Amino acid sequence: METIKIAIADDNSDLVKLMSDYLSSQPNMEVVAVAYNGKTCIEMLGQHEIDVLVLDIIMPYLDGIAVLDAIKEDEGLRNIEVIMLSAFGQESIMSQAAQNGASYFIMKPFEAERLAIQINHIMQSRPLTENPKKRRR
Repeated sequence: METIKIAIADDNSDLVKLMSDYLSSQPNMEVVAVAYNGKTCIEMLGQHEIDVLVLDIIMPYLDGIAVLDAIKEDEGLRNIEVIMLSAFGQESIMSQAAQNGASYFIMKPFEAERLAIQINHIMQSRPLTENPKKRRR
């Protein structure tokens, strides 16, 4: 079983620690990077090989939608699956994020187990041809 490499971007450091600890305790997951604002998140994505980004919508400097735009514009980042987190269920924002490539939404507060289940689901349903590098390992 291949390890799923995860990055987390959220300005709530307590929530980041909780998610990081829980996801890292899963046998097939590893949190490889964290960011506490959108600007740092984009820099982080360029520095690490990431399968799944857990991304908060509301963050300082750049919000989650701006980060999604940056991912969409960078061909090297397009294989990253993005799970959006939000404390606000605004349909227009969720629709915009889905159009920009978000794979799933989770409303805060949530159970860490639900996040792990969704990460596994997204990775299992990902087409093999989408990331040829993964097939060679």
